[in-house]
Amino acid sequence: MPSAALVGDTLNSPNNIKLNTHTPAFGGRVRVYPFPIDSRLGRLELGASSYDGKWLDGYWFKSWGVDFNYFKGGLQTRGEWISTYREMPSPQGNDNRQGWYVQAGYFLTGLRIPGIPTDISAVLAKLEPLVRYSGVNSRATVQSEIVTSPEIGFTGSPSIFMPHAREVALGLDYWVAPSIVWQNEFDFELPGQGGYYSDTGQPTNATANDRAFVSQFALGF
Repeated sequence: MPSAALVGDTLNSPNNIKLNTHTPAFGGRVRVYPFPIDSRLGRLELGASSYDGKWLDGYWFKSWGVDFNYFKGGLQTRGEWISTYREMPSPQGNDNRQGWYVQAGYFLTGLRIPGIPTDISAVLAKLEPLVRYSGVNSRATVQSEIVTSPEIGFTGSPSIFMPHAREVALGLDYWVAPSIVWQNEFDFELPGQGGYYSDTGQPTNATANDRAFVSQFALGF
């Protein structure tokens, strides 16, 4: 028999909903473009999605999210909000979490600086400075969920597991080609309500804030 679940326990994948209960989950996504393609207001995409099912012998798991993408000239902005609700068998109550991010960047394609050599100007024109603000809200995080080993796609920072983590990222992307980008960013966690819950449900000391530099190549298809 599986051990009793605690608020904050990791739900590794939406597939767990199906594997643990042998019942199907359901979801969907819609998106709309409010502005015509030839609009001078830019290109705006609004989206919404949902994923619902049951896990661990019939407890409900529900999630929904909204997102947007907006482009105009060299400006690009995007953001997303997602909320999850999970019924828990433990007496601590149900597990509710929210996460979001908002990002803005600007392509320097049209940048022309007088007196700058042509080859240097060509390099600058491929840059995209950007800034992103993101956050997570959760009732608790258990000790067994906290991982501090750096790996691909994760800096190893323990502060992202804080129940109310907040992060600011300052980035500079270099576009080698329209579908190939070298991404660089400096991430730093903002002070917030730290701490987590141990596997016994007892509160533990606050998790320290952290900083990290992340660099990667991305290839699109």
